[in-house]
Amino acid sequence: MNLPIKPRNLTARAAHRVLGNPASAGLDASVGNCFPGLELDVRNLDGRFFPGLVFWVVTAPAAPVPEALPNQAGIRLHALDYLQDPMLTPTSSEPWVQTLLGQLSGDTGVQLSSGRWYLSWIEQGSNRISCDQVDGTPYDGELVWRFIRCIAPDLPLTIGLVQRGVPQPVPQVVLSGYRRKYVTDSGVIDAAFKPGELTQSLCNPWQHDFRDCACYYWASNHPDVVLSASDNPDTANTWLDWLRRDRTPAGEVAAPASRAEARPLQIDHFEINQKWQTLAFVIGGHEIAGTYKPALPDSAKPYKNAAEMIGELTNHLAPLELRLCLEYLYGLFSLHTPDEIDAKQWPNMPADLVAVRQSITIVAIGEMTHLRWANQLLWSLDQAGFYPKGKQYQPVLATKAVPLRPLDYAALDDYIRVERSGGNIDEHYARCVATLERDKAYPRNLWQLAVKIDSDGIDHFDRFTEMKRTLMAYAGGGQGPTLPYLRPVQPGTPAQTADALAQVKALLAALHDAYLAQYHNHPEKAQVAIQTSRNVMDALRVNAESLAAQGIGIPFFAAL
Repeated sequence: MNLPIKPRNLTARAAHRVLGNPASAGLDASVGNCFPGLELDVRNLDGRFFPGLVFWVVTAPAAPVPEALPNQAGIRLHALDYLQDPMLTPTSSEPWVQTLLGQLSGDTGVQLSSGRWYLSWIEQGSNRISCDQVDGTPYDGELVWRFIRCIAPDLPLTIGLVQRGVPQPVPQVVLSGYRRKYVTDSGVIDAAFKPGELTQSLCNPWQHDFRDCACYYWASNHPDVVLSASDNPDTANTWLDWLRRDRTPAGEVAAPASRAEARPLQIDHFEINQKWQTLAFVIGGHEIAGTYKPALPDSAKPYKNAAEMIGELTNHLAPLELRLCLEYLYGLFSLHTPDEIDAKQWPNMPADLVAVRQSITIVAIGEMTHLRWANQLLWSLDQAGFYPKGKQYQPVLATKAVPLRPLDYAALDDYIRVERSGGNIDEHYARCVATLERDKAYPRNLWQLAVKIDSDGIDHFDRFTEMKRTLMAYAGGGQGPTLPYLRPVQPGTPAQTADALAQVKALLAALHDAYLAQYHNHPEKAQVAIQTSRNVMDALRVNAESLAAQGIGIPFFAAL
């Protein structure tokens, strides 16, 4: 007996949380984007934005391809599919539905069924968006796709279609309707989408996509470079290519400087089909060999009470984060920019400076983030009623002045020592963690915040260690401030750096306002102040680079 099979997989089609389903079952939990994604390609969702039509997003080749179609970029009409479209039921009383059905089933539909037709313009209300540039060149499909994403679903919509690749221009086809909402009133994906349609443009098998994509795409589970799992001191701080073909100790050599150089040494597409499961797990930037054993629980001594912890955060930890941030920024601007280097004399230095400048910028931003988190711990403790009687949270944005110095080897050694796991900073934050974990009266989110600060220092230690390893290649080129990768920077006078010091003061004032607004639960005011601080920081960075190129360093502490 043959029975027809009718799929009713509402779990897969549901656009909202269905009782009994795990949180990851919803469409919004899938790894979907437009490059394409891993579970769906959002471009396919918008391919049916207009009822009765199916479009494809077309991007022109980056380089000329002889056999490629000319003038192909844009949103191309792939097919007419109106017979079973839920928006175009023949019994509908909507005039626009009957008009559109008449066009698609008549001469207009016949005309659109042959040749290459593209979206020419989109009109909604009084706004018309052209899909062509001023000179008539079509916009790339990825850009026009973003136009489509902006169409409102509840307003009348008119589109124009133009035929390309014909000897003589053909009159445009104009259609009117509404944008598809993609989900029904019950929260289920529109039945216009056929099984497999949202995934039809994904890589198959997925391992090929995984092999070719870099860490900025598969950020959480595809590192580009890693540190070795071995205890060999010669390779302990050497960044290795995670996809390297040679997994033996002999293959633990520094990763090439570019993806093009690394490509021949990596496992290939058909190798990864068979060996993807043998790639090493990575924790804290290190490959893990054998069974992973997590670190023992922190045995730090808790503070006696909230007042002692608040005093330590106010008088030591928050000021230290600000001090380190300013020291690291001074070190950043003491480095030459890549375009200041004579590449004939130092062929590898421009690329090395790109890497080192990026690393110390990340660390400086990290210290600024720690400063914010330390302040957040303080204002949250006050909000939760743990501040000493008669005292109230005030932003901590002051610190002790120390001599500023360029990023020479002595400075790098000091920063490595400061950021080393188990050092002074770690010890104090570990005590915060122990205090907040022990006493359940503290809000749980404060313990999580303290853990984030405590664990983040490991990354800073690794980055400074790698910076020194990179810059040691130039140890023979000079000493101290005469090292070839350093600018001859000295702290400037108040007159030379007046504008920069005013920007530092404005930055700290904006942060002060942002922290206070957060403390008083005014997120809108906080966001305005944060945006102001970002704008000031952008201007400060330009100013600092210009001064440093003249040998003038900003005496940051003079602004405090």
